[in-house]
Amino acid sequence: MNTSDKAISLKQAGASSSLVSKLIGLVSSSYLVKLTIACMALIAVLSFASPYFFTFTNFKDILLGTAVIGIISFGMTMVLISDGIDLSVGSVVAFCSVILCVSLNAGFGLPMALALTFVGAITVGLFNGFFVSVLNINPFIITLGSMSLVRGIAYIIIGGQPKPFDSDIIRFVGSGSFLGVPIPIYVMLIVLVGLSFMMKYTQFGRNVYAIGNNQETARLSGINVIKTRILVYCIMGLLAGLAGILLAAQTYAGIPAAGNGYELDALTAVILGGTSLKGGEGRLAGTLLGTLIVALVLNGQNMLGVPYFYQLVSKGAIIIFAMTVAMKRN
Repeated sequence: MNTSDKAISLKQAGASSSLVSKLIGLVSSSYLVKLTIACMALIAVLSFASPYFFTFTNFKDILLGTAVIGIISFGMTMVLISDGIDLSVGSVVAFCSVILCVSLNAGFGLPMALALTFVGAITVGLFNGFFVSVLNINPFIITLGSMSLVRGIAYIIIGGQPKPFDSDIIRFVGSGSFLGVPIPIYVMLIVLVGLSFMMKYTQFGRNVYAIGNNQETARLSGINVIKTRILVYCIMGLLAGLAGILLAAQTYAGIPAAGNGYELDALTAVILGGTSLKGGEGRLAGTLLGTLIVALVLNGQNMLGVPYFYQLVSKGAIIIFAMTVAMKRN
């Protein structure tokens, strides 16, 4: 075989290898394709069931409703990938809305109020991360405890009752829009793009996946497991704090009871999106689709006038379905 024949053979082998890689990528993304089809089918069914569903205003409301839960779910995805869990996120949302409200009403400027809010959010994440990573306490147990602890502190700070606040900038963030799209949706998309880039293209993101796959192997390969896991929980706290600010901006008040059940909504969206309960696997694109599916179901039931207690039944069924699918997939 001459040199030109060898070159042709090498090119053909390279093309075959590239084709195999593309096929593998297509197979690995098949779950995302299924989620996309499920979203489209759900939209079609609900559009047929209600003449008010398939409208620009309703879709804008759906996306607006996914902003807060979406931001929390993106952080929860990272936590689950690292082989953890955070049940305190709903309480952190309430805690941060209260801090923002109290700070503004106390006469602090908006920059200082926002700084105090984010410091409070990161502190909760640091607390959870320390107990999980340094003291090696089960994340389910410690975040279950911090869920009650942080909620109680929120009630104490604000005196047990919701209180309004006044800030034109915060009001604009909550109810304003740009090019017809609400500001919270832009915030959610910025978080999605930023976290996706971090998880895919930075060493930190690769470390999170490695720790989720096997902590001991990650440690032996030189990864600072304790530092990375603490940082994961701090980022989760930061995102829950951002969600709390957005919720306060939409309600114009600090509400200590806010965010109740958000941890279950986020977990449902994340697990529906394909993130593994065992860690080491998950994609933020899947989480976005999972969040949309949950939002579509809830919105569709509201449009159809389904009573609230029946909606609770359906939400429970969705959670059980998501958990079952996740366990079968794992």
